[in-house]
Amino acid sequence: MPKPRVIDWDHLVSDLALNCETYHHDFYAEKKFSGPGLHFHQRALNAKPDEKAEMVYAALAAWGMHRPEGGPQMNEFCIFQKSLAEYLPFIASINSKNISNITIDEFNMLEPVFDNLNAMRTPRRIVALSRILAHYLPDIIAPVDEYTSRFIFGKPFIPDACNDFVFFRDIHFNLVRELTTDKRFIRASMRWLNNEEFPWDRSLPKITHNLIVGKIIADKKLNQ
Repeated sequence: MPKPRVIDWDHLVSDLALNCETYHHDFYAEKKFSGPGLHFHQRALNAKPDEKAEMVYAALAAWGMHRPEGGPQMNEFCIFQKSLAEYLPFIASINSKNISNITIDEFNMLEPVFDNLNAMRTPRRIVALSRILAHYLPDIIAPVDEYTSRFIFGKPFIPDACNDFVFFRDIHFNLVRELTTDKRFIRASMRWLNNEEFPWDRSLPKITHNLIVGKIIADKKLNQ
């Protein structure tokens, strides 16, 4: 098996920090990130405990995580809900943390959740699990998806040589945490966070993901 590529995290952080205004503009200028995806994302973030699993399930479907004609497929809701319920007490126990103060030991306690939460029928779990946890722990977790992979590896998938949980943790400690402590990002994010003009900007980790999406959109336009 080939060795994982060495990732230049400092370069990636610097790119997002230096160009945060541009990438943020490109993300919102795209106009396609609305409709059911945004609606159920907001419902999931704000849902009461007895409704949250259903809203997260709906948000995942709206974000393209269930494609019966081919691609990712989610489990039935009853399977998803039962599996999730087992881990909710632990998830709740770290809900007061954020990306700047959670320790590696605390983050590592998410590994059983990551390995065993039964959300998907399809095998690779990093996209679904990150999106689920981003709704339960929005101040800690950023979505990890095709845009993230393109930003880091230049391709829409994570190389097989990467351990999914280790990569998931590295993104949060080497990219999300580092960016969210950068002065340029802090100045900009304070204008965006919870601003009705920017409905996707509800946490610093999600803003990080939005910038990554904006960066990929900008690169695609340049290459057209």
